[in-house]
Amino acid sequence: MKAQTINNPAVKSTTPAVPKHNKPLVGRMKFYYKNPIVDAYFSYLLAFGARGGADVGEAFAAVSNVSQYDTEAWVRELTKVADLAEKDAERSFSRGHFITARETFLRVYYLNRAALFNLSPVKETKRYSEILDHAVANFRKAAALFNPPIEPIEIDFEGKKLRGYFMKPDNSNVKRPTIYNVGGGESFSEDMCFLFGIGDQERGYNVITVDLPGMGNTAIQGMKMEPTMEKPVSKVIDYLESRPDVDMDKLAVFGPSLGGYTVARAAAHDKRIKAMIANSIILNQYEYLVQAKELKVLAKYENFPLFKMITRLFGSWLAGLFNFMDIYKWRWQVNTIQEWLDACKEFTVDPSDICCPSLLLVGEDELAYSATDGFIADAMQKIKNPKVDLVIGKGDQGASGKNMLPNVTLIRHTVFDWLDEVFQKNDEERLKMNKQHNSINGKIDLMRRVGA
Repeated sequence: MKAQTINNPAVKSTTPAVPKHNKPLVGRMKFYYKNPIVDAYFSYLLAFGARGGADVGEAFAAVSNVSQYDTEAWVRELTKVADLAEKDAERSFSRGHFITARETFLRVYYLNRAALFNLSPVKETKRYSEILDHAVANFRKAAALFNPPIEPIEIDFEGKKLRGYFMKPDNSNVKRPTIYNVGGGESFSEDMCFLFGIGDQERGYNVITVDLPGMGNTAIQGMKMEPTMEKPVSKVIDYLESRPDVDMDKLAVFGPSLGGYTVARAAAHDKRIKAMIANSIILNQYEYLVQAKELKVLAKYENFPLFKMITRLFGSWLAGLFNFMDIYKWRWQVNTIQEWLDACKEFTVDPSDICCPSLLLVGEDELAYSATDGFIADAMQKIKNPKVDLVIGKGDQGASGKNMLPNVTLIRHTVFDWLDEVFQKNDEERLKMNKQHNSINGKIDLMRRVGA
């Protein structure tokens, strides 16, 4: 693996203090904007472009007309570029150029989806929903053009529907290892298909991703983030058990960002999970969030109009957080940032309850924060499996930011290679046990034949 790998569970990070240029949970890298929040959005646009989300030319064309505090311009320009791409996609489809159409529909999805980074679902609920629905419709047009098609699925949970996708390497029903790609605090299941699944057929893995309560569009249905995220995860695993093409002995869960809490919680409660990858692991959401001390400032002064005006007037990077915070308030179904932070105090997990092989990913800039550093050390010491590995994304690889972003290629390669090794080892152990079992049965048969 190219990133720094630590295999000793007793190792504790000795990462230095947070450098002055490092902004909370964003990292040291700079792409286009001085404002680190908007710059992070742009880095995601570039990163997922490497997976077919948007061409780099489209990304720069869109933001060239957007100042760093003009959230309306961000939405307007990204959807404008998406509309141009959509016309190209429809034209290609009508002429039978289905591969071109498929790839272009994917770009249409992500350009529209990226517009939502800077749009408040609280203040502009109808517009937010319309852009999201339009983005998803284009993704599904692309999904139908894959071979095999990306399969839209729905899973029942407490009287509601959890929407997602199932991807497989081919059209057979051969049982295969499966990655359950859990989303983060602001992700959509479509996003997660870019991270794992699309273009990964040769890896030989099934990939499933589902919008759990609070993720995707579930808030529109009245669902919200809950501390007991293992419950909907278990419903997804029930669904996997019903499929003939899933090898339940090779089921892995991967969770980025706040998904690092969900997969840890799920692995602690559902032993059908055979491998866990947390990027990065979160054992206490409140402690994780307030590492960004600016959140407490926002929570205290959120409802002071003068405060918002001052932050914008003087170009503070805090101005980029307001719409971002609305996304989280919407997904937790709370009214204020303080209510959101208070609700997150209930989101805790004990790593001592995790028994499966585990891989912990983290960017070195994120590891510079004491709570994250402590979560990593605690997990490596307490997870009850000898196979616990830590991979640290480094700055000289463009992987030092939150969750090793924006180097999504390094994330994917690290995860797939690690899983290949873990599941191959499982195969070897199973073969060894079968040989031992057959040897014992042979001895018993021999004893019977000789009348022992």
